[in-house]
Amino acid sequence: MRLLAILGTLALTGCASYSGSSLVMNQSNEAEVRATMGQPALTFDTGAGAKRLVYPRGPLGVETFMADIGPDGRVVSIRNALNDDTFFQIRPGMTKDEVLRLIGPPGETMAFTLSRTHAWDYRFVDTWGYRAIFSVTFNAQDIVLSKIAQRIEHEKGSF
Repeated sequence: MRLLAILGTLALTGCASYSGSSLVMNQSNEAEVRATMGQPALTFDTGAGAKRLVYPRGPLGVETFMADIGPDGRVVSIRNALNDDTFFQIRPGMTKDEVLRLIGPPGETMAFTLSRTHAWDYRFVDTWGYRAIFSVTFNAQDIVLSKIAQRIEHEKGSF
């Protein structure tokens, strides 16, 4: 019985650190983010001493957390970037680096040799709670050509 209680506590602790929800905005620092969420997959300089730490929870996960750290080393925000609002910001003409900074690394990639294009796919949960895939297509120069989102399930919440 005691073992179950310990395992339950550990499971809850793991869930809390998964998204960084235990961190306090404008109080927690970068070291606490790394201790809580782990080593980021990517780190971007966002200017003036600020940075963004990227935490994809995949490859088949449906969340990528962006932890923004201010010039003072404190957490400004932590958010899941894989959502309809963020995908709406991706436009033809953007670079691969701009996409990475906005939504992080893809869960899957695919090359189309005949057209010399390639696509990045991201699994996510859309605004209405359905599992979906967002796909960005790049040309040979790594410039966004198009984007599309498609639901991969028809019943809400059926993971």
